[in-house]
Amino acid sequence: MTPVFGVRTLQARYQGVLEAARRVHDEHIGVGRAFHLFRLPEAIEQRIFDVVQLAAPQLSEPVSSPEAAKATLAEIAGHPAEAKEGPAMMGTVDLLGDAVWVAEAAALYSAAFVAGIQCFPYFSGGR
Repeated sequence: MTPVFGVRTLQARYQGVLEAARRVHDEHIGVGRAFHLFRLPEAIEQRIFDVVQLAAPQLSEPVSSPEAAKATLAEIAGHPAEAKEGPAMMGTVDLLGDAVWVAEAAALYSAAFVAGIQCFPYFSGGR
């Protein structure tokens, strides 16, 4: 990817992974009156993108391998959870204003990886 994207290679990877994950989540949750980690209100998505841009050099280390990524995810979660296969409603879109949801979603994703299932945390709410 470096010959095409140069110094923006990490950003291109980020966008590619984001789009792939968005499509998979949309297939399982639906599009419309639901939000998930890969389809958030625009203001929140922009803040996340800005953080990724600022933290780009530090972000390559946690994703150096699947094991490292899973360890980072478990660290973000901070606690174990029980994940069930399929969509998992975490509450309403109003909860997105509180950063606690990040650890809750990370706990569900981490538990799903351990269990070998696909779990899709989401929030209900209108656009």
